[in-house]
Amino acid sequence: MQLHEVNRINALNLIRLRGPLSKNMIAKQIQVSPTTAATILNKLIDEGYVQEEGVGHSTGGRKPVLYRFNPDKSFIIALSLANSSVRIAALNLEGHVRSEQYGQVDSLRGEAYIDFVMKTLSEFIGRFEKLDECLGISIVVPGIVQAERGIVSYNAKLDLYDVHLKQKVEAAFGLRTYVDNDMNAMMMAEKQFGTARYKEMLFISVGEGVGSGLSVNGSIYRGFSGSAGEIGHMSVLPGGPACPCGNQGCLENYVNWPAIYSRILSAWLTQGVKTAIIESAAGRPEAIKPTDFVEAACAGDPFALTVVEEMAESLAVAITNSLHLLNPQAVVLTGPHVQNNLPLFERLNEKINSRALNPIARHTKVKPASLETNKDILGALAVLLQYEMQVGKYELFLPEAND
Repeated sequence: MQLHEVNRINALNLIRLRGPLSKNMIAKQIQVSPTTAATILNKLIDEGYVQEEGVGHSTGGRKPVLYRFNPDKSFIIALSLANSSVRIAALNLEGHVRSEQYGQVDSLRGEAYIDFVMKTLSEFIGRFEKLDECLGISIVVPGIVQAERGIVSYNAKLDLYDVHLKQKVEAAFGLRTYVDNDMNAMMMAEKQFGTARYKEMLFISVGEGVGSGLSVNGSIYRGFSGSAGEIGHMSVLPGGPACPCGNQGCLENYVNWPAIYSRILSAWLTQGVKTAIIESAAGRPEAIKPTDFVEAACAGDPFALTVVEEMAESLAVAITNSLHLLNPQAVVLTGPHVQNNLPLFERLNEKINSRALNPIARHTKVKPASLETNKDILGALAVLLQYEMQVGKYELFLPEAND
């Protein structure tokens, strides 16, 4: 890529993240002359990505013109595919949701699942009279994904194998389409829209399953076949219960929400355990939510804290092993029964500190994600911006996150 295009990308993303800014501020930050900065700004204004905001304060002489990013220049269509649902949203370039639609998948698998996705997407796109301002479609999906080719290589739960999703969607709707793993996408969302701007980061999501994304030197590490990050299938208890993946004692089977939900029901129905989790659900098993578990743990409920201890032990094994292998700056943890679970983060960090080599434990902490809502569709936006606007590719002006 030529230098002038690198400068254009850096100027655009600088204005997007830190605007409104003056021409001289932009020139200083991206290390170009004011004349070059003026040329770049004129181009970005012509493209519609940047607008004049007004004037700033002067330290002497003429007040400088300020420039800001125009997030409504274009929009994207984001799809978040999950085992039980499909979420579609139209977003502007800052992640503001213009419209959205949910679809329950129920028991659909394989080709029937993809047919449902295509039908739901067709219905959603039919709402728009014209798509001239649509930058494209971005899809995030669990499983192993060949991102460059837009192929879902492997998802056992959805029975998806070698699905050429990018090709299929582009042929149907005529819009540029991007496909990526949901964990990689959420990690990018944390870096672009949240506060976790680490070059070396392990991002872990604990929900229906357990997955992770890995940033190495500021870029996604995908591995040889695109399957890097399957931390949920790291064995934390050799000889433990069998996992659908074929392994035994997988982390996922000890800490995901289905496992925690089953643990709560078993203790209540077979052992008569009394806990605030059940009280929050008014004694109805089907009404138990992940937030009930988090609230009970934070309130000091003895049973909830027992489950927290068990979760922390399993997570500590997997994360400590990962720290010794990868040595990231930070581990960012998210998920409906993890977010805001302060006792879990406290015990997890204590366990890791006692297990990990001192130089690693001293400099690495497990932290909650800064984004609590819309992580999935913001992840889809982050994927598209990475390609369409080269977000995160250079960013010479951004200081490295540290603590």
